[in-house]
Amino acid sequence: MSLRIGSAVVNVADMEAMTDFWAAALGLAPSRREPGDGFRVLRGERVNLSLQLADSAVTARDQMHLDLYSDDGDAQVARLVALGAMKVRENHDPDDTYVVLTDPEGNEFCVCWVDQP
Repeated sequence: MSLRIGSAVVNVADMEAMTDFWAAALGLAPSRREPGDGFRVLRGERVNLSLQLADSAVTARDQMHLDLYSDDGDAQVARLVALGAMKVRENHDPDDTYVVLTDPEGNEFCVCWVDQP
């Protein structure tokens, strides 16, 4: 048996708000939406993202974050900010262009510029 990543897990304080944000940001659908859910999988055609209810909000950069790849980084950053993300910093190196953002609860993630294959 081989291993594969089933999903990345983001700890959240507000399950509904974070479900709305990440589902809209990545075009994912919640596996279920039951009141009091402590864990929820947002499913997509090629990727899953899981949300887990945490006891406290993020207070510092976590050990892990998401890198989201885009061939239109500027448009995606603008769209994510309109959904509630906040810009933290930008790196404009020709070989490594990305923007660090936070989701509505302060979890950092990056939008990285990549060329289409």
